[in-house]
Amino acid sequence: MKKGFLWGAKAVVFALLISSIYLSYTQSNDPYRFFTGLGSEISISPNDDRLLFSYYTNGNEQIYSSSISGKDVQQLTTSSETRSHTPRYSNDGKKILFLAKKADANEQNVLNVTNADGQTPQKVSDDSLHVTDAVFSKNNQQIYFIGMPASDLGKLEGTAEGGSNLYVADVQTGKVKQLTKKDYFSMGDLAVDDDDVYYTVFNEHEELYSYNLKANKEQRVNYNKLTGDIYETTFTPSGDQVAYTAVSKESENSSLYEYELFLFDIQSNKTEQLTTLKSSVNSPVFFHKQNKVVFLHDTAWAAQPEEYKLKTIDLKTKEIQEVKLSVPKDTNNSVLNKLVGYIGNGYTIGLLYVVLLSLFTYSFHKNKHKPYVIPIISLSIAIVGVVASFVTAAVFDPWVGIAIGTLSIGIAACSIILFLIAFVIKQVTTTHNHSL
Repeated sequence: MKKGFLWGAKAVVFALLISSIYLSYTQSNDPYRFFTGLGSEISISPNDDRLLFSYYTNGNEQIYSSSISGKDVQQLTTSSETRSHTPRYSNDGKKILFLAKKADANEQNVLNVTNADGQTPQKVSDDSLHVTDAVFSKNNQQIYFIGMPASDLGKLEGTAEGGSNLYVADVQTGKVKQLTKKDYFSMGDLAVDDDDVYYTVFNEHEELYSYNLKANKEQRVNYNKLTGDIYETTFTPSGDQVAYTAVSKESENSSLYEYELFLFDIQSNKTEQLTTLKSSVNSPVFFHKQNKVVFLHDTAWAAQPEEYKLKTIDLKTKEIQEVKLSVPKDTNNSVLNKLVGYIGNGYTIGLLYVVLLSLFTYSFHKNKHKPYVIPIISLSIAIVGVVASFVTAAVFDPWVGIAIGTLSIGIAACSIILFLIAFVIKQVTTTHNHSL
């Protein structure tokens, strides 16, 4: 192999490696930067005639509505500076609420309300709060929402001064009142009836809580068979059944949990598993006048960005049907997104790392007859990284320690491959020299 060609190959592979690392970093900060596809939340109008959802077009997430069959798609928000998501219909279908944020990962969500056609938008929450979920009251005069101090957004675990609490906002006046002062680490999955607001709280595992609006009192909901971690809880309009997602028994001991859809009947105290999709189910919502649930099926679980398909399930027949939305397609963006995904993939980074160091290994063997120098250096870096990960996790931040450890294990795996390549290079060149 000529010297000039070898250095040229090193330069090209090095440039590709740097590009791959950069794309991986930008994707980890914002995997939806070039994404086109469904967002993670849906809602159904009170008459079951319209769907409400968010949709990404080249990274720009906005609110749309469609007929229940997925036709007659209308875009309701049009901001080019913010991503709009988590839409909800009011109980009379005249208004919708949604959350909006700038594209940066550490930007806060702001609660907004508008007419059902997207006209006359109004900001509800101020800049002091980061809103994570919201729902209209039964009389549509209030909005209950979960919020946390915006100043704590993006802070490391244990360093934030506040937590999540339940708030209520008056739709007409915009006046906001804090209802709880528990500063929970995690709250979500709001639902409401005439007397109570329901939500999940993380206390070692996800638990269902209620806040009684008459007594102004919070309590844990004790359904005997509704135990363990439950997510995405939602009630039927009559309040006699609960749909939720949970880890399936089949995947409890696997390396990747699978989240299926379940139905809990409050009167009979019985739970039924509705889906066996072997991936992840999100945002289940009951129809108001039909015995059905609409939900999102993440077909790319557990990769990011999520790739959702909109589906319905008949609670009597258990038949699942896909609702195909007539949303704008962006084939060029799809190709670009996949290309960026492949280049910024961790496996691609590992491959380029091995190729680059293999070229240096060949050079060291050819010039200094030391083929194992580069693999030894690489493995040494991995060992130092593993030690550093334990120290970082114990002294500073566990999550940073895990990240360092994961990277170090990857380097160690690449180092083993490099040792094999070095052995092959040594054997091939030795055989070649003997033949001469």
